[in-house]
Amino acid sequence: MARKKASLGTTRRRSVTLRAAAVGFSGGGRSLVAPRPAPTPEPAVVQPMLAAALSNEAERDAIETRLLQLVSPHSRVLVVGCNTWPLSRSLSSTGCRVSVVETRHDAPAGSATFSDRVIVGDPDTLNLNAALKGAQFDAIVVVRLLEYVRDPVAMLTALGKLLSADGGVMAAVPNVMHGRIRLGFLAGRSPAGLLSPDATSPSRWYDGAALKRTFERAGLVITKFDRHIEAFDADAPPLNGTPVPPALVDDLTRDADAMTRTFVVVAHPFPLAGQVRLDIRVRELTESHDRVVEQMRALEQRTEGVDRRYAELTRMFEGTSSKIDRLGTDLQQVSARDSRLQPALSAAHQRLAGNRAALETIRRDLTRFQYDQLIPRLRTMVEAALPLGAVALVVSKGDERLLAFNGRTGWHFLRNEQGLYAGHHPADSAAAIDALDRLNAGGAGYLVIPQVAFWWLDHYAGLRQHLDTHARVLVRDERTAAIYALERSEAG
Repeated sequence: MARKKASLGTTRRRSVTLRAAAVGFSGGGRSLVAPRPAPTPEPAVVQPMLAAALSNEAERDAIETRLLQLVSPHSRVLVVGCNTWPLSRSLSSTGCRVSVVETRHDAPAGSATFSDRVIVGDPDTLNLNAALKGAQFDAIVVVRLLEYVRDPVAMLTALGKLLSADGGVMAAVPNVMHGRIRLGFLAGRSPAGLLSPDATSPSRWYDGAALKRTFERAGLVITKFDRHIEAFDADAPPLNGTPVPPALVDDLTRDADAMTRTFVVVAHPFPLAGQVRLDIRVRELTESHDRVVEQMRALEQRTEGVDRRYAELTRMFEGTSSKIDRLGTDLQQVSARDSRLQPALSAAHQRLAGNRAALETIRRDLTRFQYDQLIPRLRTMVEAALPLGAVALVVSKGDERLLAFNGRTGWHFLRNEQGLYAGHHPADSAAAIDALDRLNAGGAGYLVIPQVAFWWLDHYAGLRQHLDTHARVLVRDERTAAIYALERSEAG
């Protein structure tokens, strides 16, 4: 088969036979296509860089899976780095149009079959804009590259010029501050092999701050900063013959940088495009929602423990009260049989009565504590269920703490013309319904009934029937509250 020239630094899609038998090599402004059975000697101008071997296949797969998740399907993607074929194949399977700049010259057979364009060579010497013919990309994925190139700022600047209006750079970069590397330095080991064992050591070392400065100098803003966490062996080599202090290892395991093996970042050109700012805001809101959910879950777990303890103390109180009552009855019977014991028995009964009063005080304190625990749960529940700006009626008995919502407005129910608590409960269901309709027409869209006021739904049966007919239950938690959406207000 005769050799076929391609455009500068590129290898386009070919027939199945040709793709399986050839791979492109670029460098020094030329592109060659050579058959596999007779490999062409590597040109002197091409100095491909060996990739840093990851600690294991699982780590490499995890990082490339994360990079794959950051790229939208059916995008125009440029993959730059070493050993890019598995990642490029995965991107192609999602419908992406993939171009590749590969630093490794001995690419596997058939590796170019899933890419629109393949350039093999040293990115430091390539004119990427000319080689790619001015193509624009929605995403540029960088793997095993920034730690090897001579000028990473210039490399990122050149890549930034290839981005579309809303495009971004996704990069995976090893962290020199990982705990295993720190312990290796303390033990006197050479830097070679610490970050990339069994491979050529990187020529550049990054921690989180250095990585951010590099992108900023290239005119790129890191809009997403993820960490690939990897635990390290606590049984590190001795430091000058002395075992590693456990306190040092504990400090490292609590340090986010020490637990980070690889940074996975997303960066966009400055100033940020409108769509990029919108995506960042959506991601922030999603992360905020996830944090609120985690906080609610933790609060529920704590509340369940408090509830169990409260139930135990209540059972103890009821058992002690019953014993006191039985002792009082026994004392009265004994006193009736023997008047000579009357003074001593009366004093004993008084002491028991005093103990019962103390237990009653404890019970009131427990009830108040349970109510205090209800307040933050109610706030979290309302803020999670109601939209920003919502106005909610709260059966509050005048407690202002039940109305202190973030981004939502709480009204007392009942409420007088001055907006203060009316000071009393509704006279009957008709009065409650009349007040509810009047305040609903005045702007209140929701009714919140805390757990301590659930008796309303039994006492005001007409109100409950009215809510079942004309309102909708948003959420009900037997330990916290029931929230109704007043449909008339929502429809308006």
